[in-house]
This record gives sequence, structure tokens and C-alpha cells, in this order.
Amino acid sequence: MKSNPAFRLAFRYFLILVGFFAYSKWNSQGINATQTLFCLGISAFISFIGLLILYLKKKSDPQADTFRLLILITVQLLSYLSVCLALIYTNQPDTLALHLLALALSNIVVQTVFLVKSIKSHE
Repeated sequence: MKSNPAFRLAFRYFLILVGFFAYSKWNSQGINATQTLFCLGISAFISFIGLLILYLKKKSDPQADTFRLLILITVQLLSYLSVCLALIYTNQPDTLALHLLALALSNIVVQTVFLVKSIKSHE
């Protein structure tokens, strides 16, 4: 029995966030706990919006799924870059913006691989 793809993707997001949290605790030269929670909260919110874009009123049409994936990646990139621009503009540490960009890159790569595999399995 296959589980819901939205839950599988959400679980992958959760694993990325836990991995990032563990890395930030291990790397003592990085960012502090408040900044780590800020990055995790922003990333979780953007990921949740992405899940809504992908799976709200979803039909099993590979072409529509492809367009949803393109819209999702565009929205996520603009969201992450806007937050990073706000961090830079407010004179926050550069490591905070770099950590958020690393988290964004890992989220986007993992979700793209997952979604491309799921679109190919429908063909």
C-alpha cells in the first residue's frame, strides 16, 4: 500500500530540518539557537506553502504536476531570496543568510528529485 505523496514529501522536509538543526548544534562556530530556530521556522513555513501549491486540488495529470513543480520552485526561490535580502539589509550576520541559503538549496534539490521521480512513475 502506497502512502500519500504529500506526507512522504513532508517527512523528507522534516528530515532536512532535523539534519540542519543537528548540524547547527554540532557546529559551534555557526549561528546561535535563536537564529537556528528562525531559519527552521522560515524554511518550514515556505515548505508548507509549497505542499499547498503541489497538493491542493491535485489531479493525477503529469503535465499539470510539471507546471505545479515549476511554480513551486519559483515561489520558493523568491521566498528564500527575499528573506535573505531582508537579513542582509538589516545587518544580520552573513552566516545566517548562508545557512538559510544552504537549507533552501537542500530543500529544493530533495523535493525536485522526489517530485520528478513521482511524475515519471505516473507515465
